[in-house]
Amino acid sequence: MQFYKYIVISLVAIFAASDISVAQSYSLNPDDSISILSQLEDVETLSIQQINISTDTIILKWQKISESVPLLWDAYVCDNSNCYTSLIDSGTMNPLLPTDYGFLLLHITAHINAGTAIIKYAIWNSNNSAMKDTLTFIMTVNSTVSTQEIDNKNLTSIFPNPTSNDIKLKTNFTEGFQYSILEINGKELIKGNTLNKDQEISVQEIKNGSYIISIYNSGKLINSEKVIIKH
Repeated sequence: MQFYKYIVISLVAIFAASDISVAQSYSLNPDDSISILSQLEDVETLSIQQINISTDTIILKWQKISESVPLLWDAYVCDNSNCYTSLIDSGTMNPLLPTDYGFLLLHITAHINAGTAIIKYAIWNSNNSAMKDTLTFIMTVNSTVSTQEIDNKNLTSIFPNPTSNDIKLKTNFTEGFQYSILEINGKELIKGNTLNKDQEISVQEIKNGSYIISIYNSGKLINSEKVIIKH
């Protein structure tokens, strides 16, 4: 009798161990944190994507851990399902098929005062709540803006605006850069990279509307602007 009891206990231990070792079903891009330096009255878009690397459809859930936002700043959160009017406490994304992208995205605007916003959200696969990632979004506005990040931002150009056929991106990055075009709700339409300082993107197949175009260098957000496409 003790022998069977030992076998049952062993099997329970094996199942418990295998449940704990479930592999991560998604990867994060660009990383689990994003930090930018901005200026007053600039609308910034901070986005961290989740790529379904599994062979199954997954559903991602998210929950706010903490927020520290300076007085009179605007901040709200979007995912691949909804855009909200504030930094709400929790949400559930639309299902992600294999290789699909999800995202958690913040729009932050500093108005009349300098400071730093630090906002953290936890995210996880609904089938594996024991394995959570903490996403950290940081935006700083200094009273003085003579920093290399601001210099880099000022040395990037996104034009014409409005546009009907093409968007031109010009930078001072001699080793190239990354770029993306998002809908206002954060859904990614185009993503790419170039080894050149400049890049031209065709938008002829994108419907009329407002979009967010972002330039990254080494995975770090350098500039993000709202562009109107009108054919």
